[in-house]
Amino acid sequence: MRALVTGATGFLGSHIAERLVARGDEVRALVRSSSDTAFLQKLGVELVTGDVTDPQSLAPAMAGMEVVYHAAARVADWGPWRDFERVTVDGTRNVLNATIQAGVPRLLHVSTDGVYALSAFEGVVTEDSPLEKHFGWLDYYRRSKLAAERLARRYAEEGKLAITIVRPGLLFGERDRVMFPGIVAFLKSGSAAYLGRADNPLPYIYAGDVAEACIAGATSDAAAGRIYNVVSDEPVTQQAVFDAIADAAGIPKPKRHIPIRLIYAMAMGMEAWCLFGRRRKAHPEITRFGVILLAYNFREDASRLRAELGWAPKVPMQEAVKRCVDALER
Repeated sequence: MRALVTGATGFLGSHIAERLVARGDEVRALVRSSSDTAFLQKLGVELVTGDVTDPQSLAPAMAGMEVVYHAAARVADWGPWRDFERVTVDGTRNVLNATIQAGVPRLLHVSTDGVYALSAFEGVVTEDSPLEKHFGWLDYYRRSKLAAERLARRYAEEGKLAITIVRPGLLFGERDRVMFPGIVAFLKSGSAAYLGRADNPLPYIYAGDVAEACIAGATSDAAAGRIYNVVSDEPVTQQAVFDAIADAAGIPKPKRHIPIRLIYAMAMGMEAWCLFGRRRKAHPEITRFGVILLAYNFREDASRLRAELGWAPKVPMQEAVKRCVDALER
């Protein structure tokens, strides 16, 4: 198929582009003029300069396409709301409108499990579990992703476009510039510790397996209008992840446990210091979002994706961690 990928120079988008090329699709990427496109050029992907925040730049990228994989978003745990709104929310609206105007029949929208209400994780989360209604102070990533997903769902429900939505869990994989390097830096620091008891389940999934799920969703007629969780069924805990990273990176495992309430309060203090103190505009060493991401009891179910599209994850956590560390060291 002729496929356009937004966010292709980013983490998951690069894995989608890689998998599409491997299966023989004609792949085009929407890239900003300042983006590092070396990996995409190596793949042989066609590059079109544009930006999801600039509606006028999208038409050339959309021309002649059969499917759009929309992975572009502001992926961060810190920053002003306007930045998240401009890229993730307004950018999604621009992509949806440009897809319709160009007559592209299918769109795959990458959402996140962060759209679920944290209270939903008291049980096993399915695609029908409650979505978040009350976001915390500065919880802009989750807030913007839910707003973007709601736009995509509205367009689909109004019959404007055939859309499939995926909600990946905790992604590991090569070319992650945010989360995995952050965990490694934390484990190397003097603050290294397990968060709470560290036996909490994490919704691990390898980025390449998510890319395969995206392709399955975008190329199946039965998947139009559907939403899918994308997580591995491998039992993975916070301690297992931290230990695997420490072993692969050759660094000591944490020697202590910090109570979750304490580290959450520390994160709030660091955020306040960066907002109002002498470190204004700096990035906190720890954020409340990061604490939640790694210390919460995440139990998620991806049986719908398995049953309807025949998808199954292939890369176990230990192997994904090894690939991440190898990629960082290159």
